[in-house]
Amino acid sequence: MSLVKILKSDVENHPVLRSQWLLERNISMSFNDLILWLSQEYFVSIGFVDWFLRVAAKTRDQNAKIVLVENIWGELGEGKIEDTHVSILIEFLTKLNFDFSGHNLLPETKTYLDKMETIIEKGFFYGLGALGPANEYLLKLEYSQIASAYKKLKTEMALPEGKFFQVNLDADEGHSQRMFELIEETAKTKETQDQVIEGNLLALAAREDFYTGLTRLDKEPLSLV
Repeated sequence: MSLVKILKSDVENHPVLRSQWLLERNISMSFNDLILWLSQEYFVSIGFVDWFLRVAAKTRDQNAKIVLVENIWGELGEGKIEDTHVSILIEFLTKLNFDFSGHNLLPETKTYLDKMETIIEKGFFYGLGALGPANEYLLKLEYSQIASAYKKLKTEMALPEGKFFQVNLDADEGHSQRMFELIEETAKTKETQDQVIEGNLLALAAREDFYTGLTRLDKEPLSLV
């Protein structure tokens, strides 16, 4: 099996895509569920660009830097502040009347962000695994579930168009493919391939912490919105 197939399989079969919170929202998602997920994903979106910058700084391979910076440029709206993924999410949350004054980072979300930093610091190839399959490819599969749940919710109440989901799904499709190509081009030895695989698995496990926090709040009053 090729390296890319191994990575894709590890993502597709990982428990994170079948977390209790996601499975339940595939059946029925409330407005508060939506706000909660978006409010925590906001912090991930902010960290995302920084992760790519750090990985790009860990290689002297100019072609690799170009691919990573192109990805960052896309995340940053190709220079248009209103088109950055963070700006689009802020606009979406604003239209949903989200109260940013009470916007809190859940401890489990912080744990996820901290673990991602640690994985990236392990080295360039660990970073490629964490950012390519375990982020760009994972999010395509993950966001599609949330987007589908949002579409259902939109039939029940007046909600804005889900531009945020479409922008991310469109971007992740191209970005994940380019990241897989970069992995194939650069991870030529067993050692580097093993590092990519490990980085992927570590980042997938870290993402489970994100959903652990959301699941915990199912049993507690919603205090962050």
